Amino acid sequence: MANKGKILVVEDEFIVADDLQQMLKKAGYEVCGIASSVQKARKLIQQHQPDWVLIDIILKGDYSGIDLGNELMQQHIPFLYISANTNQRTLEAAKLTRPHGFLVKPFREKDLFIMLDIARYKLQTETNRDEDRKFRKTVDVSPHLNDTGSHTAEILEKIRIVAPADTSVLITGESGTGKELVAKAIHRLSLRSELPMVVVNCAALPVALIETELFGHEKGAFTGAGQRRVGKFEQAHQGTIFLDEVGELSPDAQVKLLRVLQEKEVVRIGGDVPVKIDVRVIAATNRQLEKEVAEGRFRLDLYYRLNVFPIELVPLRDRKRDIPLLADYFLKKYSEKNRAGVEKITENAMRQLISYDWPGNIRELEHLIERHVLLATGKDIPAFDLSSSATAPGVEQTGRLKTMDEMERDHILSALQASKGKVSGAGGAAELLGLPAQTLYSKMKRLGIKQVFK
Repeated sequence: MANKGKILVVEDEFIVADDLQQMLKKAGYEVCGIASSVQKARKLIQQHQPDWVLIDIILKGDYSGIDLGNELMQQHIPFLYISANTNQRTLEAAKLTRPHGFLVKPFREKDLFIMLDIARYKLQTETNRDEDRKFRKTVDVSPHLNDTGSHTAEILEKIRIVAPADTSVLITGESGTGKELVAKAIHRLSLRSELPMVVVNCAALPVALIETELFGHEKGAFTGAGQRRVGKFEQAHQGTIFLDEVGELSPDAQVKLLRVLQEKEVVRIGGDVPVKIDVRVIAATNRQLEKEVAEGRFRLDLYYRLNVFPIELVPLRDRKRDIPLLADYFLKKYSEKNRAGVEKITENAMRQLISYDWPGNIRELEHLIERHVLLATGKDIPAFDLSSSATAPGVEQTGRLKTMDEMERDHILSALQASKGKVSGAGGAAELLGLPAQTLYSKMKRLGIKQVFK
């Protein structure tokens, strides 16, 4: 068996360390040592120059695994964390050290090697990044937005880098920042561009239908299944699947999704024959998944399975430099589309755009310009009417866009107030919201809402 590289294990629990050593040796890795503390690890690193280091976060002595991770980051030695500790503060500190993976205890042998494969692929992507640029497609994502140094240009560069690979991509950002547009651009520049990109809105999938929607079913699998149905993953075979709002998936759905990503196969409901799939996965969310992991609402192993190449979209209020670029792009787009003959935005109107906070982000800017292109009576737009945007639902008076949890909490509270605290039954909040009562109870528990209305 070919040697897959030297690995140093930094773990202070002897049984765990010994198990890791046996697993790794059996798979063809050379375990160059086991260290129970950071001090011992430093000596072994200097002595053996390992290719990879597996680090437990909580270690004996004055230094933690995160301290060692910081040192390895400076030395450009790739490493993965192995730990049972998933609180938010620990995850945030660990993330700053740029690990190539994170494995949660207890784990299966298969989980270890899947995470190592992902880590190796991620390292290869980083190492070959400059080389990849030479071979990427020359298709222009958006010729009007290439301003060196802007956040938009930075995002376009990331799109061009990751598109030719089959790497999983996780796109994060507030609602309206353009996550689906980024996903479409990645697919358009990829080697899979001639095949479909199947979009799945995870937030809109009822728990009872998730399996049949994603994985399909056989004829007669359940009452009403009159014919075989091909799921979204099979529809995306050899193409791309875009899992929008992946942070909204239930824990059960996350387990099923993780299995598909690990095994690269689906089993239709009512069937017993696995169907192999070849799919590039792009996911997006407006949630802070590290926080969701820390609070037990999102699986850490699934997070790292998706987060091989992260792209974070900054809200428009924090990237004012991009507003003129985006505004001119949308002006040209909608002027040509509607044959309106509008050629420019005046300096006064542009100052209005730059001084506004954009709670609806790029989507709000695009809709505003489209509307004013249609209303324009000359060749320029002299001013913008921002009054309708100022009172957008879900926006605080400070201009900050509320999170999805805050919006959902407010909406549920309004329904409870209208139903005088009644949750289930006729006239209850569940009926008003069009939800099963048990689903509403679960949401109330998650959001910390108590029945206080009388």
